[in-house]
Amino acid sequence: MGYTIHTWLVHSHHRGRWTLVGKGPLHLAQGHSHGGECLSWPFTITLPTRPDHSLALDNSGTETYLPLNTLAELPLPGTFYSFNHGWRVKSEGFVEYYLECVLSYSRGGGSQETCTATFPLLLQHPSLENPISRSSQLPQQHLFQHMVRTQRLLPGMEHAELTLKQKTQRLFQSSKVPTFGYKVQVQSPRVIQLGNPSPIPLVIKFSPDPSTTSEDIHNTVQKVQLNSVQMILKCKTVVMAPGNLVPSRTHYDDHSSTYDLGLGSIFQEFETPLVFDSSKENQESDVGEFLHLVLHPSGLQAGDRRLSTGLSICPDFVTCNIKHGHSFEWMLSFSIADETQATKLSTSVRILGPALGNPSPPEYSENHQHKP
Repeated sequence: MGYTIHTWLVHSHHRGRWTLVGKGPLHLAQGHSHGGECLSWPFTITLPTRPDHSLALDNSGTETYLPLNTLAELPLPGTFYSFNHGWRVKSEGFVEYYLECVLSYSRGGGSQETCTATFPLLLQHPSLENPISRSSQLPQQHLFQHMVRTQRLLPGMEHAELTLKQKTQRLFQSSKVPTFGYKVQVQSPRVIQLGNPSPIPLVIKFSPDPSTTSEDIHNTVQKVQLNSVQMILKCKTVVMAPGNLVPSRTHYDDHSSTYDLGLGSIFQEFETPLVFDSSKENQESDVGEFLHLVLHPSGLQAGDRRLSTGLSICPDFVTCNIKHGHSFEWMLSFSIADETQATKLSTSVRILGPALGNPSPPEYSENHQHKP
């Protein structure tokens, strides 16, 4: 596993490479010739799941994200590659596994020659023995307060065309324009397991706020419609390498990528939208349960429909010189009295590897539609 960085302006090149899997020769046994022209022999290898302790200690004195004394207890990550080709800095971070064969031979008693062949191995990231429970996804809560100021809050004016005078009053926040206040609480997970059949807990709670609502509309029922929820996955990889002359002068770079998981598009297909009623104190909707949201390595899925495809989402992991993690950006859109309001928040999330034996996601269903 390693990291390289090239700085264009000063033309410096830094490399941090760790070899944590041991090497062992395979000897050609006698008597395994076939056909008299070629030699072949079977062999098996056991792929390690953890670093070699002695090789980890060989890197003592090198700056690392992980303590060397516990390095051999941590699982090895799967094959991974990340890069950043910026204007000033070009960097790469990688975890690679490969078999290398060196053939030594001589022709007619002459000098010994060698030939090398390399075969790359693509390893999956470590899996967990069992799926985690929904309660283990550790929900985090975020509270937002909103206010709507418009004459359309008045009874009978829900969809009225405002006059120039009314628009002017609203623009200058006249006390004659009624105000409705409400609170939205968003509950999202801190932990998500790839391929876990238990839906992602995404809960939206609504409650009216009488303290910020005009007295003349306290008894008027307001309808707040949830238009859409966008779910943006952000991936960040931070890599480091020691300095060339002074190893302690560590160089860092980070790689970032953003994926829209396609959740927002499915709300346009609802025959009956999700509406909150101000006459009720506390209401909530578990959007994740309702849509049966599941995150797979290839993208987000709602029921038997894939909302995003072609992605390559890998679990969070930390190596000696690479840290790979994730966060979510949520964008919620509400409508009330023909006014649209948006809420945007960012949350941290830890993505875990799938459980052993998890079934593959169902086939894509283009005609599938969700109805409340």
